[in-house]
Amino acid sequence: MSEQDRVRLYRWLCEPADEQMAEYLMSCLPPIAADDVITKEFLRAELSRFVTKEFLQAELSRFVTKEFLRAELSRFATKDEFTARFDAMRTEHATQRDADRSEHAAHRAADRAEYGAQFSSLRAESKSQFRWLVGIMVTMFGVLMAAMFGLAAVS
Repeated sequence: MSEQDRVRLYRWLCEPADEQMAEYLMSCLPPIAADDVITKEFLRAELSRFVTKEFLQAELSRFVTKEFLRAELSRFATKDEFTARFDAMRTEHATQRDADRSEHAAHRAADRAEYGAQFSSLRAESKSQFRWLVGIMVTMFGVLMAAMFGLAAVS
């Protein structure tokens, strides 16, 4: 089915039905013609016609030579160089870890000092509020006692 046929079919479906139904019916159709789909069997057959074992070996030997391998291997470090790099990275990591730990310790100490000051302030404020509350209670108790004895003396 060509793209023009698909458009004509969609327009024809939109006339008697609503647009949503037409879109649903069109979505049920395959997106492309079945003749245009390449199967795995087709690909295997076509590739086997062109790519043979001898062809691959010849192409590989054109690109991968002993000189090429030596040059590529020389780019990599020897065991001693690798060990030295690894030790350097380990030392750098340990140094960074120690720096991070000391920084975190400094932050913790600053936080503790700040929270200690806030706690002391709250404690002092709570004490003064408690003293004020006790003072009011004592005053109220005194007023209540005076009222009771004053009433008892009057009666």
